[in-house]
Formats: sequence, C-alpha cells, structure tokens
Amino acid sequence: MNTEDWTTTKTTKTGTARVIDVDAATLKVLASYKVARAEVSFDLAKADAYVFGDDEGKLRSPDAMTSRWDRRMNWLAKAHPTLPRVTIKGLRHTHATLLLELGEHPKVVQERLGHSTITTTMNIYSHVTPTMQKAAADRFAAHLGGA
Repeated sequence: MNTEDWTTTKTTKTGTARVIDVDAATLKVLASYKVARAEVSFDLAKADAYVFGDDEGKLRSPDAMTSRWDRRMNWLAKAHPTLPRVTIKGLRHTHATLLLELGEHPKVVQERLGHSTITTTMNIYSHVTPTMQKAAADRFAAHLGGA
C-alpha cells in the first residue's frame, strides 16, 4: 500500500462528514485516554489530535490498526479463552445488529453506519435474528389480544 493512501484523511464513501452521538460513559473513557496521551505529549491532547493516532499524533495505517487489534485479540483469547474473537468489521456489524435487536429504528442505524440509503442497511442487516422475529410475533399477538 502506498503510504500516501493512508497518511491523509479522506471523505466517506458518501462524500459527506458523519457525526454520531456517543454515550456519556464512552466520552468519559475517551477523555481519560486523552489525558493519558497528554502525558506522552501535549500535542496528542489537542482538539484536532487523532484519537487513535500513533505516538507522534499521525494517522495509523489501516494495516497497523488491524495488526494492533489482532495482537490484542490474541492476548485476550489466551487470558479469556471462552470469549468469542471479534474483528474490527465484526464490531461494526455487532453494533448495528444489537441496535436493531433493541428496536432502534433502521433509519437511525443507517445514519450511524453512514450508509447513503436505508436500502443498503436493510440489505446487509435483513437477516433479523430469531430473537427479533419472536419479539415481533409476541408484540403483534399482544396488540391483537388488547384490541
């Protein structure tokens, strides 16, 4: 891979910036991480610093991110062999699937994932889980019973 491909930020596939909300606990963890990074270098704690940049504040290559993730997953597998192994892409998939299982509106999931259309989201995540199918059947039955 040419290093120029990953040393600058690029636009999303849809060509628009994406802002997503995160919960207070996640923000607290990120703030703590920023404080720890500031102990390495004040530049790493600036507002425009990359959250997961390298020790010089530069972007990490996609291969470096995947490699670091794999090393951590290997360590985790040794320490906790019953935990399932998850890829970075798997985190995205799990996030979307759990939101849909929790009853989040597909439009919200689409926007969080950055898909240009809800059709894309539904085509990828249309494999609704048995839990979702049973819950839908139970809600429908309860609605009819209460009518």
